[in-house]
Amino acid sequence: MGSPASVQSCVARLLFPKGKAPLVQVPVRTMPSPSVRRVFGWLVGWRKLAVEEPQSADHERFVQALCKIEPVVGEVRSLAREFLGLMHRRSVLHFDRWLKRLSCCDAAKMRRFAQSLRADLPAVRAAFKLPWSNGQTEGHVNRLKLLKRQMYGRANIELLRLRVLKPN
Repeated sequence: MGSPASVQSCVARLLFPKGKAPLVQVPVRTMPSPSVRRVFGWLVGWRKLAVEEPQSADHERFVQALCKIEPVVGEVRSLAREFLGLMHRRSVLHFDRWLKRLSCCDAAKMRRFAQSLRADLPAVRAAFKLPWSNGQTEGHVNRLKLLKRQMYGRANIELLRLRVLKPN
């Protein structure tokens, strides 16, 4: 079959043989389509991706074109970057203003995100204020679930204890 671009290119060659000027200009792809993860990095300015590949003019042009085509992307980009900054600075005072802006966003998923944050507001504020995290606990729970899945659900407590504690 073929992608839409290859079909369009083939049709353009058939309709407009060499030596004649084409009636329609076939668009030329200047860069390959990036992955969703990469575009997220470009939009939000994710530091990890910035280390792996330097920000280029092509990336910035892509982001600007995306924001021009769909203005909601620009709004979501601004809100996401601001949220990352709030989390890094642990600024609970500015969080309330940000949450109000998020609630008025044109993107429905962002409004739902605001609702979920409001539903557990004391925990969200604690995440800003307190230095503790349950990341280690969640990591161990994830590892236990992985072990249980590897054993096809046959993991009773004694077998899990043997796999986790590794007897000497």
